[in-house]
Amino acid sequence: MTEQDILIQEGMSLLYSGMVVVFSFLLMLIISVNLLRIFFSSSVNKNTNNSGDINSSPLVQNNVHHKIIKEVLGGIRS
Repeated sequence: MTEQDILIQEGMSLLYSGMVVVFSFLLMLIISVNLLRIFFSSSVNKNTNNSGDINSSPLVQNNVHHKIIKEVLGGIRS
């Protein structure tokens, strides 16, 4: 084998190992994000069911968010 063939094979090996590292990192990231989402959504649901506040209704929270957005946009436009 010539030096050029050896260099190409080593480059391909390096490329494949880099791709495996990136793929495994992305796979672990996706799995961890989904596990955290499941964990925190179940803990939020438990906390929401325990509190009987009228203020915790989605309509009231939605109105509060709309008020905040209007104030922020009003500050940006002026």
